[in-house]
Amino acid sequence: MQSPPVVPYITAHENEPTLLPPVLRRHGPEGPFLGFVDEASYDRDGWGALWTCQALVPAGRRGRPRLERVHALRQRRAMWDALCQVCGKSLGNEDRYLFLMRDAGRPIGEGERTTSPPVCVPCARISLEACPHLRKGAVAAWVNDFPVWGVAGVTYDPETLEVIPGDDLVDVRYDSEELRWVVAARRIVSLHGVEPVDLGKLHAA
Repeated sequence: MQSPPVVPYITAHENEPTLLPPVLRRHGPEGPFLGFVDEASYDRDGWGALWTCQALVPAGRRGRPRLERVHALRQRRAMWDALCQVCGKSLGNEDRYLFLMRDAGRPIGEGERTTSPPVCVPCARISLEACPHLRKGAVAAWVNDFPVWGVAGVTYDPETLEVIPGDDLVDVRYDSEELRWVVAARRIVSLHGVEPVDLGKLHAA
């Protein structure tokens, strides 16, 4: 089977499995919280969120892309360093950034939250043509700022330390008490200075 012509930077590949280290209850000045048994400093971000462990493999050895999966670290980097989610190139210190999402029946709104990193204009055009989900309907907006809001992850029961069942990742603010019991898989940002984009004009730009 041939690989698809466009593989987004944030896509996970078959040789990049998500690892599940054993967890335990740790104690700090503000109370108990979830931790990994052999936790390292890079397992947490600057806001204290514990992150899922996922193999990071050089491009030539990643194997086939799993387009339905997102690589946790590359998604996190794309959000933090303003990288295009498709080509992975830096968008620099721009005055505004382009965000592209599936159509939810309305334009992208002020303060809306997303786990979808920004995208450069050439890659946005490619995505609208190549991505089967976006071909069904997409919305886009220029955004002046996208500060971090929180994480999407798996929640653990504080008493049993068992994963709380659920089909979807749970959205948790960085200042929430629930953050203590979450293993993050995506970074969430909020969008500000939003200017909706006419996709027809984006194609012509």
